[in-house]
Parts: sequence; C-alpha cells; structure tokens
Amino acid sequence: MRSVTFSAVRILAATGALLAAALFSGCSSVPESASAPRSSVSRDHALTLATLTARTVGGEVFQIAPTGSMKPTLDESSVVTVERVAFTELRRGDIIIYRNAAGVPIIHRLYEQHGARWLVLGDNNSSIDNEAVTAGNFVGRVCAIFYTSAGTNTSGPAALAQR
Repeated sequence: MRSVTFSAVRILAATGALLAAALFSGCSSVPESASAPRSSVSRDHALTLATLTARTVGGEVFQIAPTGSMKPTLDESSVVTVERVAFTELRRGDIIIYRNAAGVPIIHRLYEQHGARWLVLGDNNSSIDNEAVTAGNFVGRVCAIFYTSAGTNTSGPAALAQR
C-alpha cells in the first residue's frame, strides 16, 4: 500500500507541475510551420495523467486532431483535460471546447464576448470561427495540457483545432 500511495503522490506532483507549465494567456497568429512543445512523456502516460486530472475536476480528456489551427499551443501530439465550469466564468483568452452545429468538438481560444455569446479563434487562424460559443454548445475549459513525444492520435475522443 505504501508504494501505491507513493506512486499516487508522484503522479499528482507530476500533474501539478504539468498544470503549472501549461498556463498561458493571449491570442496571436503564428506561422503554420511552428510546432507545439514536445516532451518525453509517452501518449499512454499523458492519457493516464489527463484521465487522473479529469477525474479530479469532473471533466473530460480530448486528444487534438491534426489540423494546425491551434499551433504552436496545441497540435496532434497534445492531450488536454477539460474542466466543467459555468459559462459565466469564462474569460477572454481561455481555451475551450465547444460542439459545432454538426456536434463535432472544436478546441479554440475565446476571443471576444457579445452578450451571451463568445467568438472564438484558433491561435494560428486569421479569422474568427463561423459559429459562436453559447451555453448550449459549450463543453468545457481546458485546465491542463499534456505534451507528448508521439505524433498523431490513434483513438479516443478528439477535438478539432479547426481551420
């Protein structure tokens, strides 16, 4: 039991360190050739850490689809944990996931609020999304980003960083 507790503490400590490293703010356009950070963490370990984080915050885990619109912040090697927060708690610069009209999860950054709607923009996009985020299509706010050494995702829920 002692080794299980020690392992849990190590995982929580690593999760805390990754959470602290994942914080950032602001929107900007970047060259499409820019890439997201990499780490020596395998995709399996990143998914495990993201799942533990999701259980802690009552959220979900998403892998990023290879579209390039959130580079260099996120790319297909990134795994994120999304926390459930009240729509009224959202702030400009938050990275969120919403479902578009077709029900596909989209991950972009909050750009500008207009009443009960948010306009969103991919970090590597020059124009805002066609669809606005509302309380009805909002899924959650990214609370942790796990960078991996892997390339494209293989299975599990994926959020498009749509161009």
